[in-house]
Amino acid sequence: MPETLFAETRRLFQVLKDWTDTLHFGADVTPSTRAQLELLLREGATSVPDAARARSVSRQLVQQQVDVLLEGKLVQREPNPAHKRSPLIALTDRGRAVIQDMRAEELHALSRLQAGTSDSAMRDAAQVLAAWAEVLSNDTQRRKQ
Repeated sequence: MPETLFAETRRLFQVLKDWTDTLHFGADVTPSTRAQLELLLREGATSVPDAARARSVSRQLVQQQVDVLLEGKLVQREPNPAHKRSPLIALTDRGRAVIQDMRAEELHALSRLQAGTSDSAMRDAAQVLAAWAEVLSNDTQRRKQ
């Protein structure tokens, strides 16, 4: 049964990417830079290494995304009291507005669509996905050691 869940999850990931790309056509935010904006909105200012760990991607990838976001004035560097050479990256007012507007547009669009599932079924599905994400993340960390 997990193979069906994983196949549908991969399919949903691609469909969701295509849907948001279409919904936000013309926006200056790519899916990968959007992930960085989402993290900053959810977690607040963070260093590049900490963001990379939180997103399970390389520090180099996050640095590239941050550089693009800095150029677009969507994020800014702030002093990091815990580390002099690794500044905190924080949303600018413009960056906060961009990601909040994207999320609001998505929620508005989703509210018009009917997937034929109850709120309870969606909560159950989210719980299953979160449980698998945790198990797989832990297994990945174990295998890296």
